[in-house]
Amino acid sequence: MLLGFVIYRFSKKTASISLLFILLGVGLSFIRFDFQKQIYKSVVVEVKDNYMIVSSSFERLYVYEKELRYEIGDIVSIEGYKKDLEFSTTESSFDFKDYLNKKGVYKQLIVKKIEVNFKTPLRVQSLKKKFLSHFDDETSGLIKQLLFGMSDSGETNSLLREMHLIRISSTSGLFINLLFSFIVYIFTRIIKKEKYADLIGVIFLLVYSVFTFPRFVVIKYVFLFILKWINKYLLKGRFSYLEIISFTGIVFLLLNYHYAYQDSFLLAYYLPILILFANGSFRIKGSWKKRGLIILIINVAMIPFILNFNNELSPLSIIFQLLLSSLLVVYYLFSLISFIGIPIYPVMNGFTWFLNKTLSCLSPLLFKINAPPLPPIGVFIYSILFIAVLYFISIKNKDIYKWLTLGFFVISTMYFLPIKERIYSSISFINVGQGDSCLIQSGNTTVMIDTGGNKYTDLAKESLIPYLKKNRIYDIDLLITTHDDFDHSGAASSLTHNFKVKRYVKDYQNFPINVGNLTLTNYNVYPSLWSEENDASLVIGFTIKDYEFLIMGDAPKKIEEKIIKDNPNLKCDVLKVGHHGSNTSSSETFIKAVSPKVAIISCGKDNKYGHPHKIVLSILNKYKVKIKRTDLEGTIKFSL
Repeated sequence: MLLGFVIYRFSKKTASISLLFILLGVGLSFIRFDFQKQIYKSVVVEVKDNYMIVSSSFERLYVYEKELRYEIGDIVSIEGYKKDLEFSTTESSFDFKDYLNKKGVYKQLIVKKIEVNFKTPLRVQSLKKKFLSHFDDETSGLIKQLLFGMSDSGETNSLLREMHLIRISSTSGLFINLLFSFIVYIFTRIIKKEKYADLIGVIFLLVYSVFTFPRFVVIKYVFLFILKWINKYLLKGRFSYLEIISFTGIVFLLLNYHYAYQDSFLLAYYLPILILFANGSFRIKGSWKKRGLIILIINVAMIPFILNFNNELSPLSIIFQLLLSSLLVVYYLFSLISFIGIPIYPVMNGFTWFLNKTLSCLSPLLFKINAPPLPPIGVFIYSILFIAVLYFISIKNKDIYKWLTLGFFVISTMYFLPIKERIYSSISFINVGQGDSCLIQSGNTTVMIDTGGNKYTDLAKESLIPYLKKNRIYDIDLLITTHDDFDHSGAASSLTHNFKVKRYVKDYQNFPINVGNLTLTNYNVYPSLWSEENDASLVIGFTIKDYEFLIMGDAPKKIEEKIIKDNPNLKCDVLKVGHHGSNTSSSETFIKAVSPKVAIISCGKDNKYGHPHKIVLSILNKYKVKIKRTDLEGTIKFSL
């Protein structure tokens, strides 16, 4: 097309010749597009509910499939083209792109057609789906998590996560070790030879790993038990357990160096080595005391990882883990028994009900300490200090380990205290995608203006509450929603249900509001002008440490004009731009009048509305206003 235009412009040929070249340009563009489409011969290496990872020419690629019909080991031909991974994220939500990157996946395939060249005979996913269909939703979700390592958001799983039982039991290999010990114990009684009983245990785990593949902790233990068997019976114990486990780690890293970025790999080696170290260091008699010590050591070691996943810590969970771990082991074994063909499905449904009620009774007894995740260097320092404490205890050097233990305890305690939050004030414009949410922290006072809203996920649980926990917040003094549009108030119901909110206001007649040392003023007091929902949007102004903030909600230009007419001296340092940067708000007259230094635009990445509008951006640039956008920067925080 460009070629045709150039020829017409500069060679002054007839229109028919130009048209010919234009058509030629269009044709070439289609040919180029066809070249982009390729056939990717691939092997399916990982399968989830709505996507798969394939390996094509030594490159791992993400493929979205709404209804997945493929299995690990299938060989497929995919017609399509590659592009960079693109996923929208909100504050504190699961970073799927980072998750895939840590698995060595950096591109996705946009699929036109998939043909299956080879179907693996063992349809593992189909077998698992058929098996799980025998249970109710809660039981199915728990079995998926415990037996197959598949994440599920059921209530029982959530309660187990609160007590850190899921993460600790899965990463420490507790179930795998117990399963191996159980198989070996049974067959030792039957065949009377430990050597062959151990071999049967290894073979059983090898078969089990097929149904959990590519769950790293299972693969690791299968390889580890194979090497232990070879070392014990063929090499006559030539190598120590530490040497064997270290060797497996080196092998896995040589096969795939991306394992080094995955928490599952780090914990799969960090925790067993700590347990091995503790067993050799502490001479404790009695299985319950020893078990308690191991659980304590695991919990202390896991604190940085628990904070990374939960943004909170439950100190009493250690006691509940000691009480409930046996119950969970029995549940795991019953699940396995039902999976291998013994139909105890009603028993499992009843067992889940009992476990759920037990956890529900214990959950209110947990008190939780909120804190942000440690940075990588913080995790490293924490781990080194903890290992040093255990080492000096093991060599019985009291002079050093007492001071180390005291320092470790003081530093850890200080980290959980909200000292910074009490000294400094902050205003956070939270990345909630296409929506608005602003969090104000001033001394002991916490105010949230708008909650955002998402029809596909619970934004309060996924983003807002985790962010509050990161900021060591335990309750909200005042929640304000500027108006009833879903993208401003959609998460309010869930937030008030799942988090302590002392007061909720959305009526303009409640203003001004004094809360703590804050005074919040609403400037939209013109009900006679309200013909649409956005017209009634609250416009909130407040001052913190001599900095003026103005939150515009979705107020349109006619409301802006009325506000500056009635408040000629209204100025602000930071302006939350109205209606996500739409050209229905932020008139030039208004921007000139309030003269902000910084403009915050809260909008979703590549949103369908085209926010922010180029006219609004040009006005802000004209008056030299610094523009900050949540779609480009994520959550934007000012500390004062």
